[in-house]
Amino acid sequence: MSDVLSQVAHQNNALKIGLLAPYVDTIEVSSTRRFRPAFIRAVKANSGSAFPKEKNDRKIPELVWRYILIINQPSRFCIELLQLYAQIDRNLSLYRLHVAFDLMQLYAGWTYEGAVEVLKNLLHLRHRRHSDWIYEYEGTTYSIYVSRRKSRPYRNLCFYNTKPSSITGEDNAIHVEIRMERKRSVQAAGIFEPIDVLSIKPEQIFAQYCVVKDHRTKLEEITQHGIAATCKRYADDARTYIEMRVRALNRRIGLHHVSVYAKHYPDRFDRLEKWDCLDFEEGLNWASADNACDDAVRELRSLLPPQKTIKPSTPIVRERL
Repeated sequence: MSDVLSQVAHQNNALKIGLLAPYVDTIEVSSTRRFRPAFIRAVKANSGSAFPKEKNDRKIPELVWRYILIINQPSRFCIELLQLYAQIDRNLSLYRLHVAFDLMQLYAGWTYEGAVEVLKNLLHLRHRRHSDWIYEYEGTTYSIYVSRRKSRPYRNLCFYNTKPSSITGEDNAIHVEIRMERKRSVQAAGIFEPIDVLSIKPEQIFAQYCVVKDHRTKLEEITQHGIAATCKRYADDARTYIEMRVRALNRRIGLHHVSVYAKHYPDRFDRLEKWDCLDFEEGLNWASADNACDDAVRELRSLLPPQKTIKPSTPIVRERL
């Protein structure tokens, strides 16, 4: 594993897993007016990537309802550009925001596998419908299976540990992402215009949308009770065989995930204590598209151009409005 994840905190709390580094992963804005080409070029120059698209009418494809701009890993200057553009275009709407967290430091007493198990299976999305499904696809776990719903969810939660960190570029980084998928959920986080993104408080956002609850002890009690009841009903079968089948059934149902446990045992889930097991960096990490990485402000290193030689690279020419 990477050197960063192998570092041990100087002051260890036995109940804490590690330190999370937050950053803005994706912003989507829309307008009834087509975005100006100069504005799109400036946004692309000051973010990881950006691309426009159109929201067309289903029955009349040539009819455009909204013009959408998707921005991945924006810099602080990009947020300022959006705010300036919002003063020109009053119809500009920030309707989608993804705030990501990368585990930067593991505390003593925790292993990488243990941290993955907690954040993958014990992290619950608040206000999640019990009718929603957990969806796993190519190493990524989503709290809500969007395709099984008639309407788009207001929020979602995803986890993966199969890709490099967007902050340090290290492989197999533990990544948690809170996705506010609709304008109402974005406004519920106190973000009404682009400039409000700069004042996001990571720990407050995480507590507003997520909660960690350890249900493993209670689930084991339920499993043992089920094994004992099944053994009484099928006395001729071996206990080891029954235990294997009961545990396999629990796994197939998905009870190892706390959100599925909350669906089948809502009262017991409510009685579980919240687990404050994570620390957060105070401020957001930001993409720096204009200059070299500055450790004092913790810019996103992955957005910097690759260093082919040890000599300092020449300044990058960035376009402005």
